[in-house]
Amino acid sequence: MAAYTPDIEILGQRTIVVVILSFVLLLAMLVGLICFAHLRGRKRGSTSPYTKQPMSLGIDIAISIRTHIEGFMASLPQPENEPFDLMKAAVCRETGRIFPHCVTPAEYIHLKWDFLSKRYTGKYVSWGSLTETQKATLRVCHESLVGFQTEMSCPKPLPNEIDPYYALIKPGPLYVDLSSKVLLGWKVVPGTDFEVLVVQKPHFETVEDTI
Repeated sequence: MAAYTPDIEILGQRTIVVVILSFVLLLAMLVGLICFAHLRGRKRGSTSPYTKQPMSLGIDIAISIRTHIEGFMASLPQPENEPFDLMKAAVCRETGRIFPHCVTPAEYIHLKWDFLSKRYTGKYVSWGSLTETQKATLRVCHESLVGFQTEMSCPKPLPNEIDPYYALIKPGPLYVDLSSKVLLGWKVVPGTDFEVLVVQKPHFETVEDTI
């Protein structure tokens, strides 16, 4: 019996080594899954075009607030401002700006600066890049610009060239398609910290039409 003791000891040692290695492997896999879930949860795809920071999902907005946002959208001129599915929207955490139609069923965010032209077709420039004459013309052609950001706007024309300072001002930037005189700008949903992108068509096509 004693002759077999070394073999039994070796077998026992090997078993212990296998158990320890299996435990370490499982632990490493668990840590890897936790890290992956954490990173995916933080980034979730595209970052905010205004802050370059991770965004949250529209599904995380309280149901009562969601109903309030949908009601505000429904109160705007239609059909260019029809309510959207917040379950498929992403939210900039720092500004509260809501970006519709950019979240996949797997809750991954796909968002680029073409979100403006996708929201409403046009070639948009920043309100702050317009001359005083252009601004005056637009004010005359639209019934009202109340709620839009017309006081502090980036002087750079291209929306994606916005300076960080202007990107964080509330409400967010106002954009203009000079050929159609359509306004596309962020407005604060009353009673909330959230903002939605609102389309406003001109009431008059030209200044002459106002006479």
